[in-house]
Amino acid sequence: MSEPTPTVAYDPAVDGLIDGRYRLGRLLGQGGYSRVYEAVDTALERTLALKIIEGDGADPADVARVRSEIRLLASLSHPSLVTLYDAKLDAHPAYLAMELISGPTLTDRIARGRMTGPETARVGREIAEAFAVIHARGIVHRDVKPSNILLRPAAHTGETPRATLADFGIASLVGATRVTRPDTVVGTAAYLSPEQARGMPAAPASDVYALGLVLLETLTGSRPFTGLTPHEALAARLVAAPEIPAHIPGPWREVLEKMTALNPSERPDATALIVALRTLSGVTVPAAPTGAETAVLPGATAPTRIFDRPAQPDAPRSAAPSRRRPSRRTVLVASLVAFVLATGAVTAVALSGGSTPSDPGLPALPQPLDQHVDDLWNEVGP
Repeated sequence: MSEPTPTVAYDPAVDGLIDGRYRLGRLLGQGGYSRVYEAVDTALERTLALKIIEGDGADPADVARVRSEIRLLASLSHPSLVTLYDAKLDAHPAYLAMELISGPTLTDRIARGRMTGPETARVGREIAEAFAVIHARGIVHRDVKPSNILLRPAAHTGETPRATLADFGIASLVGATRVTRPDTVVGTAAYLSPEQARGMPAAPASDVYALGLVLLETLTGSRPFTGLTPHEALAARLVAAPEIPAHIPGPWREVLEKMTALNPSERPDATALIVALRTLSGVTVPAAPTGAETAVLPGATAPTRIFDRPAQPDAPRSAAPSRRRPSRRTVLVASLVAFVLATGAVTAVALSGGSTPSDPGLPALPQPLDQHVDDLWNEVGP
């Protein structure tokens, strides 16, 4: 076996090292609570990604739990998961050392144009496989978005890049570093699930919802709930599922509707999602007709049954309007409902870290919604 290629030499006398070991290189991206650098582990002569977390570090009373979670995250291994090498959240600065993947993010790929049906099915299936691993260990990602999905370069000729989930489990660790308020949800507004918007704890079904929005974006090239203010986009998902354009084929429509169901119990788990997306690997999605409306057409062709359902008469198609974009007044009502449901809980959203500069993230929402109901009323009221 050949000797590993030496990394760039360093001089401890002039080069500052993080924790006496990691030398920072170029900045790869930054977000609301962290910066990610290409770095060199001088002890192992290995290039990796180092996430520097801004904050006070872990609460001393919480260090034992944090270390236990780090060990759990570091024990996970799967081609669709970014490997965690090392972490120290009670250091200054706090950091996580992770596998460096040279491929682009899904955000970068979407910026080049919408993806085909088979491409989207493959990406979705590979991320669902990552979900199966982390959800089985009690880990919820809580911040699934295109910039947290990396496209790992193919290892061999003839293979395709593999979708790889980054920052899994990091959201809960970041909460322990005291960089977010106790009443703040870690997540990104554009991909937040309805239950998270209400201030409820995230669960595996929340990750499935976010992935549903991501897949819809890859198929159409447009982010769901666009054309609304951050407040409206957050409130709109409380009363309606995202619009699915009329040109999306029936089999794809059924899977996306299930993934983005308002009720978390109606969403498929990771295993069912893997099976469903495998059936879509040969289903093409045509480009939207020029000037076509994006709203779902009532009475559209019934989709092929991909998920098993109890034997019962089909629900009347009159339910279809629930998937159309809610009116601005409905959004206001939803905002008020959100305030009632989230009393003493959360409606602020902190944009999570690790996003690349090309990620067109929504601006951070202001503090809890109850402080801004008057502003929202002035915007959408009579």
